[in-house]
Amino acid sequence: MISKGFLELIELVKSKRIKKNVIVIFITDGVGDDKLEDYIENLAEEFSQFHQQEYQFKFFTIAVGTSFSHIIVAELKNRIHNSTLISSQMELIQDSKVDFEKILEEIKAELFYPLIKVEPSVSLVPQGKKLNTIAPNQTFISEHPMVNLNGKKINLKEMPVSNNDVCQVVNQIFLKLLQDNIRGLSSVKDEATKQIQIISELMEKVPQQDRIGLMSDIQETMTKIQDLASEKQQLKLLSAQQAAKSIADLQKKSIEKSIQKQQIDQQQKINQENLQKAKKKLGSLKKSVKIKTIFTQIEQFFKDNNANPQLLVKLLQEKKGGLNLQRYSLEYQDECTQLFELLYMCNN
Repeated sequence: MISKGFLELIELVKSKRIKKNVIVIFITDGVGDDKLEDYIENLAEEFSQFHQQEYQFKFFTIAVGTSFSHIIVAELKNRIHNSTLISSQMELIQDSKVDFEKILEEIKAELFYPLIKVEPSVSLVPQGKKLNTIAPNQTFISEHPMVNLNGKKINLKEMPVSNNDVCQVVNQIFLKLLQDNIRGLSSVKDEATKQIQIISELMEKVPQQDRIGLMSDIQETMTKIQDLASEKQQLKLLSAQQAAKSIADLQKKSIEKSIQKQQIDQQQKINQENLQKAKKKLGSLKKSVKIKTIFTQIEQFFKDNNANPQLLVKLLQEKKGGLNLQRYSLEYQDECTQLFELLYMCNN
């Protein structure tokens, strides 16, 4: 029975015998006579309290066969999952020889990140559920211009809206609409229409020079939101397998884009750190006895000649920059090369 398993999980959490980062794996084949309405409200109340106690739950589904109920999956995930809006995709199992151990090991490797406390509360979608904790690098919506993130005051008016922000919000909106649609909520059509207008207004806040490629990034998802607004897309009428695949595909794309963004941010951080190190090193070299009297000449030679550091050293050795610089480049070739490399890093 589904209900029995979750009742045991609730008791386990209450016992304080498990850590606050919990992976919930729901394995279902759709066989059984459990009625969702018999236990969903009690389950929702219990997990709401756990969320307030700063437990993080990642909800995964391993769906066996084609008869499982994607409505039940959506309802359970909506009440339990709170680590981020987008979790790893649902696993669809049709092969009886599948390596379950491998799948479980991959899920167990899922990472948890310390949640960021937010005051006043924010949401992940416009007019969405209010949250006081969010995941790192999570785009959020706030009704207030000033927010506190882990106690640090942030003025949102001073933070421009980026392409990535819009992409993340669009994906978050679509997943929320999708889940509401699967749950059979009648408000999906009107909500989708409102969200399209909000997305349009949000896009206008992206600086014009940064909008390149934005429409191509969100076009596919926007089309699906528009279909929901016009009632062309009714996932609750699809087979369980089709509905799950549609959600899984979007989740996979969203996760890939999120990872790509994190990699770009990390590289930018590394580049910034390297730049600061280069500036510090250059400042130190400028003050050295053998360089400080000729540094102005070297810097001007660098500016006048658009070439790589090795070629610049060679030109100096050929007396293209005068006798003093020729002597320096011949006697201290490695240091001269390093000097041009630092100048290049600090000026590009």
